[in-house]
Amino acid sequence: MVEHVDNQRDWVVTKSIWHLSDTAIKSFCETSVCASCTDDPFYDSEYYRGQGGDGTVHWYYDRQEDIEATARGDLLREELLEEIEQRVGGLRELEDAGMEGELEEAK
Repeated sequence: MVEHVDNQRDWVVTKSIWHLSDTAIKSFCETSVCASCTDDPFYDSEYYRGQGGDGTVHWYYDRQEDIEATARGDLLREELLEEIEQRVGGLRELEDAGMEGELEEAK
């Protein structure tokens, strides 16, 4: 194929089209991308594994969810204790008021 551009020499251009099958593309991607990621010293280090790492990123989110669930449980427990203390305090006030009323009636 010859391409012509005004005021310049003609260039001989050879064009070829390569067709790769899905299997060939998959194999290429696996070898070029995945093979370079298999031996990462960070994921094998004690720093990563010591925090609960299992080689995926999901462990971090699972760990965060566990921490948040524990914090929510603690907060709920504190709120329930405060509510119980308020109700018990209110009942004691009613009992004290009732006893005072009985004492006044007895006089």
